[in-house]
Amino acid sequence: MGINYSVEADPDTTAKGMLRDRPISLKHSKAISRAIKGMPVADAEEYLEAVIDGERSVPFKQHNSGVGHRSDIEGWDAGRYPEKASKAFLELLENVRNNATEQGFDGPAMEIKHIAAHKVGERPGRKPRAFGRADPWNTP
Repeated sequence: MGINYSVEADPDTTAKGMLRDRPISLKHSKAISRAIKGMPVADAEEYLEAVIDGERSVPFKQHNSGVGHRSDIEGWDAGRYPEKASKAFLELLENVRNNATEQGFDGPAMEIKHIAAHKVGERPGRKPRAFGRADPWNTP
């Protein structure tokens, strides 16, 4: 069974990468995806490093109820510093850059044309019950 991407791309001009089943917030992933789409890979990596250091914030254009205003965002007010999701996206960008270099492209100069965040299935677990018992929770 192969890997399915959400968009078909020309293999002669594109490099691909994918993160799967990471325990990161879908809402943070969507905001980061929206922020780095259209950037060159090198600029996106620099941006995410600044987000992790708390120097630049990610604009939250959706799911922004109760999100504080940030002065460093151009044209928007609500923003946060999603550190855990930013680290995961840095791993993804490193993977894509290496794939591009392996295919003969200039990895850091490549532009991010398509990026998508998808919901991950919930993990099975155990639910504590009375008298020291535990039942399976979220199992098929």
